[in-house]
Amino acid sequence: MAERYVIQHALTKEVLSYDLKGVSRGPLKLALSAVGTVELTVGPATATAVASDGAPVFQEWGTLVTLDDEGQIRFRGIVTDMDYDGSDWKITVSSMGTYPFGLPYEGAVYYGAKVDPADIVRLLWDHVQSFADSDLDVTVTGKTSVRIGTYSTQNKTDTLNAYNAAVAAYNAANSDLKKLRDVVTNSRKRYSDLVTTRTNASKALTAAKKTKNAAKIAAAQTTYNQSVDNAKAQQTVIDQQSASVDAQAKVVASKKAAKDAAYKLKVAASKAVKDDGGAYELLPWEAPDCGSKIKELADSTPFDWYEKHSWAGDTPQTQIVIAHPRVGRRLSGDGAPLFQQGVNITVALDPSTSGEDFANAAYGVGAGEGVGAIRRSITKRNGKLRRVAAFQSKDIKTAQAMDTKLRAELEARLDTLAVSRIVVSNHLNSPRGSYSLGDDIYVQGQVPHYGPFGLWHRIVGIAENEDGSTELDLKRSDSFTYGQGVAE
Repeated sequence: MAERYVIQHALTKEVLSYDLKGVSRGPLKLALSAVGTVELTVGPATATAVASDGAPVFQEWGTLVTLDDEGQIRFRGIVTDMDYDGSDWKITVSSMGTYPFGLPYEGAVYYGAKVDPADIVRLLWDHVQSFADSDLDVTVTGKTSVRIGTYSTQNKTDTLNAYNAAVAAYNAANSDLKKLRDVVTNSRKRYSDLVTTRTNASKALTAAKKTKNAAKIAAAQTTYNQSVDNAKAQQTVIDQQSASVDAQAKVVASKKAAKDAAYKLKVAASKAVKDDGGAYELLPWEAPDCGSKIKELADSTPFDWYEKHSWAGDTPQTQIVIAHPRVGRRLSGDGAPLFQQGVNITVALDPSTSGEDFANAAYGVGAGEGVGAIRRSITKRNGKLRRVAAFQSKDIKTAQAMDTKLRAELEARLDTLAVSRIVVSNHLNSPRGSYSLGDDIYVQGQVPHYGPFGLWHRIVGIAENEDGSTELDLKRSDSFTYGQGVAE
């Protein structure tokens, strides 16, 4: 191998060295759907070297390191930690996928409905790289057949707006009705005064007639006739105004019916959000961690992701590749690598199990409050006493998402016997390159106090040692679920 270390300034992408000398490394630790690491050891002169701009070559969160092997990039990452080890420096390089972790979502409010989780990962990566001093030129590729989020959140917003508009219209109509009724009330008071005037005029006419004075009688008659006409005219006004009141009362009744109908739709829409979880939300006032959100999406969809590096001219590039439903394959059949204790597994198998972790039923509580919370349970009878794995997660907003979580939890706990790590030699049975992250391998051997052991495990971590051996981090294959989301 002809490994070389390419060093870049993280902000400018300027290549500070295409082949930095005086660097040695520990194992390359690659992880499935997680951040990998490698530890570099450099002498003090190299560690304290400065670039052309006067800044140190190695800076925490300021330096990119690419490990190239004859044109093939084996690892690329960010310097995240530097520490003394005697006269040398120990420098931790975390793979590029580490960047979103610890960074909050600060963008616009996001509500996603029927959206591919891969598109949300793209959005999160674009977001964390949108600020000054943050663009790593990392792109996200891949897609899934799963769609998350529903339109019920938008419907809830629409129905709330419609209800508020209906309330405003009802209140406005009611206000107009009150004004019209006030006008009628004032008109009735005016009419009452006119009736009093008419009554007095009638009495005056009667008194004038008793005087037998023609002039007084004529004057009193004129006054009385005018009072009668005034009262009749006012009654006509009242009748017209009352008709307007009656018409407006019908408008108010119609607006009230519309308001009541809008209220029912609003309540139904709110219930729908509780039932189906609503839209996928990114709310800046909650400052969700972008890296954690990516992990949640990978776990709940589920999908795998890994880093893919390449050269674009003289510049290294990184892609985050989303693989759905999974990456890797089951290594079986003729020509498949074998993993046998005493042959190519160099450290004795140490399978372990825990009665504490055992469960044959799972019960989960998700979003919602009290009796309205999502509650789901599943059971797999297996001839043992019922033991329940219970958990609560307000982030789970649908019954289907809860079922996906419960299935994975139950599979992981039904049979807890597993080997968490093996050390494999670079053997004809399993040469490097014949297995990769995400592959399922059959681990077998003779275990003291247990007997013959054979069980399928999935490779979730790979650490390639300098002595040619490889450490594999494993999880039981049956603890994974693939493609359990809502496909479209």
